[in-house]
Amino acid sequence: MVEEVLESLDVKPGGFYVDGTAGGGGHSAAILDASAPDGRVLAIDRDPGALATVRERLAESAGERLELIQANYSEAARIVAERGERADGWLVDAGVSSYQLDEPSRGFSFQQAGPLDMRMGNDAPTLAEYLDEVSQEELARVIKVYGELRGSWGLAGAIKAALGRGELKDTLDLAELVASKQRHSKRKIHPATLVFQALRIAVNRELEHLEAAVRQIPEVVKPGGRGVFMSFHSLEDRIVKHTFRELADPCDCPRDFPRCMCAKQPLVEVLTRQSVVASDDEVQANPRARSARLRAVRVLDSPSSHDVS
Repeated sequence: MVEEVLESLDVKPGGFYVDGTAGGGGHSAAILDASAPDGRVLAIDRDPGALATVRERLAESAGERLELIQANYSEAARIVAERGERADGWLVDAGVSSYQLDEPSRGFSFQQAGPLDMRMGNDAPTLAEYLDEVSQEELARVIKVYGELRGSWGLAGAIKAALGRGELKDTLDLAELVASKQRHSKRKIHPATLVFQALRIAVNRELEHLEAAVRQIPEVVKPGGRGVFMSFHSLEDRIVKHTFRELADPCDCPRDFPRCMCAKQPLVEVLTRQSVVASDDEVQANPRARSARLRAVRVLDSPSSHDVS
């Protein structure tokens, strides 16, 4: 969704933009091109491998216009504060990247054997460490809430028992165990899909970092600038949508008050009444784009009132 991202960010020559999820560098490259000749990009990623990829791909051509930093995007407010300059736009492309999914050694895929890892960066435990330490009760909650699956208690117990017996050597072992416990599922997707999603979210604390990042938009982006967040499943999109709404309408007065008494002013204007989705052509070229949802806000420079749907 490169064109949609550039339009939502309102990229202009000479602007300063933060790419909170550098990934393979595609969005950073597009922003650098659109902001030429003197626009700048600060690209952040918690994955050192992603930064190495972007450095190899873009550093020589971009020169001093590109800065790379290893960090979680939930640290963006601190990073820009240390530089003393807020951005004209901030992009976060949440979730796991394609190159992470496609690399078996990262442990995200249930279609190829890989280690029980799933870390997006070195700031998280491996999946093996997580499963060893987590209680059955908490694991069941994670599968139920993050995977939106029934029967989570029994599945959590089976995973813990198999791990204790040394039967979970790799991702294929885990996927086969999940499939054996989900034989009667009527879902069209592989039985392990949502369980792997849930475990990945838990290991990397993705939803906590995402909500923290959305709340930082007024600290990261200057007045008039844009915050653009892309999500890839309903849990992420719900957080983005609801937190955008809170920033746009922060009043916490009781609903039966005749007028606002808390004097809290809107911090952003929501620009996307409905989420922006990928075009049919893009989905055909890249099937993973089918689940992408883009939402955008503009940071306000003066107190105002906005009707947010």
